[in-house]
Amino acid sequence: MSVSGLWGCAPDEPYNLPKGESAYLHRVLEYCPAPGQFVNVLPEYEAGDDASSMAAKCTAALADNARGTVTLGGWGGYMTFAFDHPIRNIAGERDFSISGNAFTMNGNAAYGSSEPGIVLVSRDVNKNGMADDEWYELAGSEYASPETEHFYTYTYTRAGDTVRNAFHKQPYYPEWYGDSCTFTGSLLAVHQERVSNQYVVRTPDYGYADNKPNTDTTGIGMDIGWAVDAGGRSVSLPYIDFVRVYTAVQDCNDITGELSTEITGAEDLHWRN
Repeated sequence: MSVSGLWGCAPDEPYNLPKGESAYLHRVLEYCPAPGQFVNVLPEYEAGDDASSMAAKCTAALADNARGTVTLGGWGGYMTFAFDHPIRNIAGERDFSISGNAFTMNGNAAYGSSEPGIVLVSRDVNKNGMADDEWYELAGSEYASPETEHFYTYTYTRAGDTVRNAFHKQPYYPEWYGDSCTFTGSLLAVHQERVSNQYVVRTPDYGYADNKPNTDTTGIGMDIGWAVDAGGRSVSLPYIDFVRVYTAVQDCNDITGELSTEITGAEDLHWRN
């Protein structure tokens, strides 16, 4: 089965799309993490690895409900993936889900281990099977907050100031990169707080990866109907071919480390219907 993005369906034919062989994430096309405490470990970097082989390791960890874990590192680090078929946009419903490793604080559901990742979607308009067409952000609950900084840019360097902790000894900077890497995107005003002697995060309401526990099927669900363009205008997408997730927060301490979005899988919520 080919990866999605090759179907050539007209914009008004969202319900005649091929179903594919699996409901789950099929292939990771790009893996570009920012520095972080799990980078070079989830997945493991080995001498000689490059961007292509690291993406293949992400595919092995996540495809077809493999239940592995991939870290995106600190703010801006991202991953692009596809299913083996387009994902339909059904009005008023969550269309696909992204699982992570978030959990809720005992006795206080407003807080937890949320490490929110912004979700982008794209269609293969030029029909080349590559994720090189326009991207649209799924506007989550923090999108319109005056504290959210859109068009934020940050550069990391191999010899930079990434905060380390005592638990992870390997290099935090991606070993297959050059000496610097720059990311641009939106920065959410989400930070760790000390509550009942724990470092936790006030959990955003909806629309982010690695934000709610996987048992919260609505909380990890994504609605293509939330899509907006670069100017914040709502767009109508009958289906999408590609998904990109990037870490949307920038906060760190020397005990629990940085906030970093982790991905453990993705599922088409309409595939079984």
